[in-house]
Amino acid sequence: MEILCILTLFIIYFLLGICSASIAQNQYSIKDFSFLRGSWTMKTEKGRIVESWRINKDSEMEGISFSINNTGDSTLLEKIRIHKSEGSIYYTPTCFEPGNDSTVAFRLISAKGKTFIFENNNHDFPQRISYQFQSSKKSFGLD
Repeated sequence: MEILCILTLFIIYFLLGICSASIAQNQYSIKDFSFLRGSWTMKTEKGRIVESWRINKDSEMEGISFSINNTGDSTLLEKIRIHKSEGSIYYTPTCFEPGNDSTVAFRLISAKGKTFIFENNNHDFPQRISYQFQSSKKSFGLD
């Protein structure tokens, strides 16, 4: 009887966890990511990396990421989409680096204030991508 009660409680907690994750997903829209709109720059030893974002539709943001080396040559690194699909929000980059030319979807798992965390545990690296709005200054960094 005790085992049955413990199993029942486990199932209830599990279902509550699934429901709360689903509710959290529905609270956010693409408009919550509008702070990304524009171009953001990160300086590196080899030059800089630029991300440029725009709102494509009410349901999607599009971005590109490219590097500019110290001599001024640029290289497209990836195209990125933030979109809603089947009730969840996804960050989906398509990479253009040699040997890494794939598209991978990362699902929004956490959104608190202006910090958004996307995750895909089935991907080798990275498994988590996060964006955090810190100021209106158009620069970003990697942790």
